Amino acid sequence: MAQNNRIFYACQAVVIMPCGQDVAVGGVVKGLQSVGMSSNFTLDQVFEIGQLEIYENIEDVADIEVTLEKVIDGDPLIYTLCSNSLAATSIVAASKQRSDIYLALYDDGQDNATGTPRNVCWNSGMYTSSVSYSYSVDGSATESVTLVGNDRFWNSQTALGATGNAKARYGTLVTGFATDAPSVAVVRRTNVDIEGSTLPAIVESQLGTDQGSDKSGAFHIQSISVSADFGQENIMELGRFGPYARYATFPIEVTCEFEVMCTSGDLKNVSGLGTNLTNQPITIIDDSGTSLALGVKNKMSSVSYSGGDTGGGNATVSYSFSNFNGLVVS
Repeated sequence: MAQNNRIFYACQAVVIMPCGQDVAVGGVVKGLQSVGMSSNFTLDQVFEIGQLEIYENIEDVADIEVTLEKVIDGDPLIYTLCSNSLAATSIVAASKQRSDIYLALYDDGQDNATGTPRNVCWNSGMYTSSVSYSYSVDGSATESVTLVGNDRFWNSQTALGATGNAKARYGTLVTGFATDAPSVAVVRRTNVDIEGSTLPAIVESQLGTDQGSDKSGAFHIQSISVSADFGQENIMELGRFGPYARYATFPIEVTCEFEVMCTSGDLKNVSGLGTNLTNQPITIIDDSGTSLALGVKNKMSSVSYSGGDTGGGNATVSYSFSNFNGLVVS
């Protein structure tokens, strides 16, 4: 069989399964836009008095990383798949879940990633390291998830103590992508339910004329972004090379930023004689069924006014909020 001349989007597939479970149809990531992988090898140099040449260059445990981005479309979210499909995925529950990430590479002469792959990469025992969501007036709503671990095997290589190698565990993916379509629809600006969401009062301050028939609330919101970094760290023990577990570095900061078309200034009063902030509830929902619940203890971390210059741009206001440990994705 001739080798591929290249790898492009139609001949790749990514599957996410609970750690140690064989691949099944339900783990295929639908609406995937990009996949990236990296390996970082840790080396510790030891020198000695009496010679210039290195005494020993010691290899420590390697770290691997996988970053996935998909459109939000009603199909299972990456964060949900990596959390073993928990119905409502909280940070503390997601931080302990481990998953196996498979990247399968198919013949570049096929129209879709179906049948037996040429090569399979098995990223074993991966932990969620960071997650972010983005809604904008331009383009599609997206989810991005980064996972970290210590074990990656290609094709016939296998993990110590595991059953089967990468190719054998992946098997033959028979779902087919030839006629694939979103379960609901790819979320665009019109599919973000601003009126049904719970927003800080100041975000709703740039009030325009409500058209009545849409879900914008006439608040002129241009973009919403939500992100959290789990900061997964290895736990080591004497007598063992690799970590026996990873842990999320709580408390975990969850940030949310709203960019709003400015019609009245930023309208945030600031006094040096007393406190300026109150807790704000935030929940973002869209027509695909996705809900991002950030709890009720979000406080403004910054506000910035920019634009409207002689270059012809419009003035916008960015309101940034943060909480700790408050993110439930469902």
